Amino acid sequence: MRSAPPPQSLLDRLAELDDEYRLSRAERIMTAGRYSNLPPAIMGRTETLHLLEETRLVYVNGHFAASLMLAVSVIEHCLVEECQLRGLFKESPPLSTVLKLANTHSVLPAEWFPELELLVKRRNPLAHLKRADHAHGLSHRMLKEKRHPYAILEQDAETAIMYMYRVFNATLREAA
Repeated sequence: MRSAPPPQSLLDRLAELDDEYRLSRAERIMTAGRYSNLPPAIMGRTETLHLLEETRLVYVNGHFAASLMLAVSVIEHCLVEECQLRGLFKESPPLSTVLKLANTHSVLPAEWFPELELLVKRRNPLAHLKRADHAHGLSHRMLKEKRHPYAILEQDAETAIMYMYRVFNATLREAA
């Protein structure tokens, strides 16, 4: 069943917003493109590939908390699968355990792990309710850094996008 067409006033407002945000979206498309460096064709788990693309889309459209949450999910998917393929575990342990094992077994370059751990710490207050004064919570960081929450999340999201693509590319395997 089709719903009624949207009113012209709504379409006009959407066109105004498209014009207003077009430049910033274009800049974020270019930013994500600098980090992606994907091969022309990839195969993998449907969930991981869907999350990878959806993370790019929410980032491009300026949904930075969602970008951070989804990018960390992609990173977790990639690391869990890589560790499973290496026989380090069979199930999916907590992400902190995955990061420790992946670091111990040199799944990724060692210098990536401090930033990956920081991204997880910054994601956690968004994913799990924490105290208002939690060190990695947005309220605490806003007061400490004296920056707007949107600017903080935008920077976190860009870092998360960069590491998401790094981890994804580092764990890609050639099809047999």
